[in-house]
Amino acid sequence: MATRNAWLVVRSYRHVTDNQPILKGEFVKRKKAAAIVTGFLLFSAFSMLASQAGAQNKVEGKLEVKGKPIAMTQVYAYAVEGFFDKKKQDVTVLFCDAAVPATAVRDYFARKALVDAGKLHCVQQVINAEKQVINFEVRDNRFGARQPGGGSTEHVFEARTFDGKTIAGRSRTKSPQTSFDDVPYAYDMTFSAAIEPKK
Repeated sequence: MATRNAWLVVRSYRHVTDNQPILKGEFVKRKKAAAIVTGFLLFSAFSMLASQAGAQNKVEGKLEVKGKPIAMTQVYAYAVEGFFDKKKQDVTVLFCDAAVPATAVRDYFARKALVDAGKLHCVQQVINAEKQVINFEVRDNRFGARQPGGGSTEHVFEARTFDGKTIAGRSRTKSPQTSFDDVPYAYDMTFSAAIEPKK
């Protein structure tokens, strides 16, 4: 819609200015107007591309802690160096119930204050090239100081797409789990996300 409006501006501008004598001052004004319209068109195009890229990442599901369900609304995925095989890449998938600042997606400590304040709840899985979960983290302030994490065959990823560019499928716990302090939890999400390159 923004691009169409900008095109209408261009058409109206041409209708008014075509076939009229161009003075030096008027010529400068026209150049400035053309630059503004061009900038507007470029901004609209980039906004549309950014919106389409963001729309690739989708998640449905929930994390449940102490019987309270929390809807996961955001998913991020990025490649990292293989933990067991440096020649391969693992993929980290992060699910949260609120948007995560770009600088905090790959850095738990940058998210920690939001988790501790109860403003952010997340699940993270690290998935290797064989589509196995080799590490997991569950972050919720109700766990206290000892948040669940590590390696466990109870945390699984069921792949639908896993081609190096996109990861899609289902991430879940096989059964209800308990934290180190016996806080019960479970999660189950279906998702699709573009894989950001390794840094």
